[in-house]
Amino acid sequence: MAGLIEAAGGRPVTLHRAFDVCRDPVAALEQAITLGVGTILTSGQAENAWAGCHLIGRLLERAGGRADILIGGGVNAGVIRDFRREFPLARAFHLSGKQVLDSGMTWRNERVNMGLPGISEFQVWRTDEGAIRAAAQALEETP
Repeated sequence: MAGLIEAAGGRPVTLHRAFDVCRDPVAALEQAITLGVGTILTSGQAENAWAGCHLIGRLLERAGGRADILIGGGVNAGVIRDFRREFPLARAFHLSGKQVLDSGMTWRNERVNMGLPGISEFQVWRTDEGAIRAAAQALEETP
């Protein structure tokens, strides 16, 4: 991390959700802050942010403004509202706002997979404008 931060040349650095697989998240938080990481993207070491909300709450308090905790993983307008109600320090959220659509292919050879295992090549992900607008509105609401 120190080498990457040095290579960033003073630009802000965000620690990706790789943080979610560390052994000791509190120690990793402190190390990241010491190294100069400005933002940590996390789902609270859980499948999604709400499932990891208790750890995220601890990280928000522990960071104490020394680094931003960017809440990610299954975030939508409802999750933003829930976090802001339960965890007043929650301010930063990461979301895709995606919707999964049928690819529109008219013929499919189900015997051949041209993509990655577990990812359907007959679906496409698109950002849903309504989901983004709802999330923006949730951010503007007073908790």
